[in-house]
Parts: sequence; C-alpha cells; structure tokens
Amino acid sequence: MHRTLDDVPVVTPAASVYGPRFAAAYQDICCKLNIQLAPACPQLEKAFLDSTIGTVLGIRFDTAMLTWTVSPEKRDNILRDVAGPLAGAPLTLEQMQHLMGVLQDFGQMCPFLNGFKQPLNSFLASLLQKPDPARALPSQARTDLRIWANVITASVVPLPIPHRPLPPGLSALHFVSDAAGARYVTIDGRRIPCDRPGHRGAASIGIGSQGEIWLCARVTWPAYLLLKARDEKNRAYGCKSTTLELVGLILPIITVPHLLQGKEVCFHVDNLATVYGWENKGVAKDSSASVMIRSLHLIATYLGCIVHVRHLPRMSDTNARLADRLSRKSTTTGRDRARIRRAMKPTIPPALRRWMESPKPDWDLPGELLHDVQQRLRHHHL
Repeated sequence: MHRTLDDVPVVTPAASVYGPRFAAAYQDICCKLNIQLAPACPQLEKAFLDSTIGTVLGIRFDTAMLTWTVSPEKRDNILRDVAGPLAGAPLTLEQMQHLMGVLQDFGQMCPFLNGFKQPLNSFLASLLQKPDPARALPSQARTDLRIWANVITASVVPLPIPHRPLPPGLSALHFVSDAAGARYVTIDGRRIPCDRPGHRGAASIGIGSQGEIWLCARVTWPAYLLLKARDEKNRAYGCKSTTLELVGLILPIITVPHLLQGKEVCFHVDNLATVYGWENKGVAKDSSASVMIRSLHLIATYLGCIVHVRHLPRMSDTNARLADRLSRKSTTTGRDRARIRRAMKPTIPPALRRWMESPKPDWDLPGELLHDVQQRLRHHHL
C-alpha cells in the first residue's frame, strides 16, 4: 500500500481476498467519517476498484502484462517542458529546478535514464552558484535531454515495469579490481610526480566458484596520463583515484563481454566513491569518473547484465591483496604470476587505449567502448 497526497494505490496478489477486503474497509471508514470519495471511473483513471489495469498519477499500469505507459496528456506536458531547453532556450534556476523535478518523476519508471543525468545536474549546480543570468543548456546536457525526450515519446506504448533491485544471487560472477595512482612528492607546497613510466596501472581478476582465478585483465598507465595529464579543473589524472579505479572496474565487461552477457555481475572495489557513483549513476564534480560509470551502465544494459558494485576494503582478503599487487609491476611476485598463468588475459579495446593516451572528460567514450564490445561479440560468434 502506498500513499501520495490523496491517492491510495494498493497492490495485492491476484488470487487473494486482500484487495476486496481493503476496498470494503476503506469505503466503510470513509463513510463513517463522512469523507466523500470520487465515483468509480469507467476509464479506470484515478478512482477504480479491483482491476489489473488502471492509471495512477498519470501512469497506466497493467499488472497482468507487467507494463506501464504514460497518459497522452502527461506525456505532452512533459514534452512541452523539454522542448524549450532542447531548442536552446535559456533557463533560469527556477525553470531548471522544475525541469529536473519533471525528469526525476518520469525517471522513477525507467531507471535506465538515471545514467543520463550527470551533465544536467552539473548545469543545475552551476545555476545554483550563479543564478543570473539565464543560460542555455550546454551541448552534452542537451544531448542527454534528447535521450530523455525519445524515451518519453516512446512511453505511450507499453514498456516493461523495471525489476526491484535485489542483492547478488548465488550464480553471480565476481570480480575484484584495484588501481594504482601516481606517487608524488611535495616540494615547496607543490605535488611533483616521481614515478617511472610503465610501472603502475590497474588490474581486475575474475574469481571462480572454487576461488581460482579465471580472468586477469590489466592495463598500464601511459606516462602522459600518470605524470602530466590534467582534467578540466586542472586536477592531475594520476591522482584521480575514482576515475582510475573505474577504469580497472570496467575491464571485464569491455574485454570479455561474451562471458558476462545475460549474467549477474558483482564488482568488488576498495573505493567508496565508486560504489556511491554507481548507485547515483554519476560522480558529482568529476566528469571523467561519470563517463566511466556511463560506459559501464550503457554496456551492461546492452549485454543484459545486472551489475552490483560492492565495497571491499583494501588488502582485506587474499583476492584484494592479489589485485593490489597486480596493479604495480614492482609488487607483482613470481607467485602471483604463477597463480594467474592459466587465467584468460584479454586485450584492451582500442577506444580505452586511445582515451588513456589522451585522457579527458569525453562523453563520446561510452559509445565508442560499446562499439568495441559489439565488435568483440561479432568476432566471438563467427
């Protein structure tokens, strides 16, 4: 049973008596308290009893087919709110807050769209800092809003009700990853990188049901990324731990997609910002990390994967220690190499290699990585 203002939608098993009993008791209480109820609607909108189809707050549900649609009136209202910003109309803070509220309401029915909010949220944050003057959406925010508009337009036909999130099942695939950032020294208040190129990177290992390592995907940071590259806020990529950890985390899904297709996958990482970033489908004030999260979100959706990201404290178990050692050439032991000798060691996709050579907040990267994944799947099925 849910309650939203004066709406009380109740969902019960089809064969149970709970629905009719609740309706009878609810009507009886309202009668005794002299509370007038709306008459039953023949179109099953708002006021109706004991039906597998009905409209609640502008969303029409079909509990037999487990689908939902948006009423034409609600859809048209949303599209009117979206049309101006898409056409480049300047937005005030209040107008942007209204737009994000509308999108948040619609997004409850389509969790996939949560992966396309970060640039919009960043623009809202910029308006909160400097409300005047009104400004048009940046290019990437407008591109993301166009995706929302396409889904909103499509929602007049039945779409599947999303599954309720659940913990990982017993058959889930498990991966442990770690990334090593640059080592710096502080001289006269400035942090100076002092690493040798080719010695640090990221690693992800696949853990079998008997604890064996069946996958070992590794990258080595190029010298430019580790020692010189800076993001749009002049922060060194060698120190952007969340971004680097996310590169290590996505390695399995971009290197062996055929093995993850249609599976439940659990990624274990020692970076809490990565865990929260996946839950929110973006990292506030970190566009590069948000790009990596969108890459995972987009590819997982394409592959039909259910993804879980869990926090595993650093060096807290055997696998976490192994992943940590594999992320540095200097700490990888002969025993480690022997343990991963029989594991798959896939190659890194071209799109990720290009990004590592010249890192930046590139919102085209998720699409490029998806293209690489599609190419790998084609070659695998030939």
